[in-house]
Amino acid sequence: MGKTKERRLLKPDWQENHVYLVQFPRIKMIPSPSPYCLKLETWLRIADISYSNISNEFKHYSPKGQVPFIELNGRVFSDSNDIIDYLKKEAKNPDQRLSPQDNAHAEAIHALIENSIHWIYMYSRNRDAKWFFGPTGFGPHARGLKGTLMKIFGKMQMSKKIKAKVMANGIGKNTPAEVMQFAKDQLRALSVLLGDKDYFFGDIPTTVDATAFGHLAQLVYTPQFDPEVKKYMEQCTPNLVSFVERIKGRFWPDWHNATENLSLDSNWRR
Repeated sequence: MGKTKERRLLKPDWQENHVYLVQFPRIKMIPSPSPYCLKLETWLRIADISYSNISNEFKHYSPKGQVPFIELNGRVFSDSNDIIDYLKKEAKNPDQRLSPQDNAHAEAIHALIENSIHWIYMYSRNRDAKWFFGPTGFGPHARGLKGTLMKIFGKMQMSKKIKAKVMANGIGKNTPAEVMQFAKDQLRALSVLLGDKDYFFGDIPTTVDATAFGHLAQLVYTPQFDPEVKKYMEQCTPNLVSFVERIKGRFWPDWHNATENLSLDSNWRR
């Protein structure tokens, strides 16, 4: 479990049993271009766990070098999956009703999303990451000399990291046509698993729904290497698009405030 003590907490005056979610600042396209930040925040909402957001200000990372991370009762917990597993045991578990077979299916769906579908938009970001620091990305947070340097060197650093990841995975060595076929295959498989259900295990959302939303929203709301990706989703896997809209409508009523005003306010039920 990724938990450690930090020399200095970002929230030293913490409240007991209150989650402090440290994540990247908001952008205008989507509450977070990080699928893991969006997944974890959506999961906290599904699980109905009280939390407060803290911006990492592009400089605060967990002891493992990760974002998101949480501070809870004076400790730091890293890795979105580890955080969710810990909170399911110590706080609330939206997966309680799932059978052992359901849990096995959830693991398979989780793997399809995070080990396959994830690489579709990572391939896109490897080909073009300029929007990350543009006006609809992190650009509004980059002001003055520091902001100018962040736009220049931040983009270079991010592009370098993304390229290293997609090349190590192998997808970066493929042609756009090959990746498009890969995308169709993976999205079709996920669409079949969802079927005509509101959520992957019926009418009540679980952890895997937060995972799916965190990643699928990146495909729907951020630029892709080929417009055909979104067109394919709309025409051939419309249930996935409806799923994203359903989660957004139910658990992100503050979407406009988060994206237009770049608000990290966590009082989403108001």
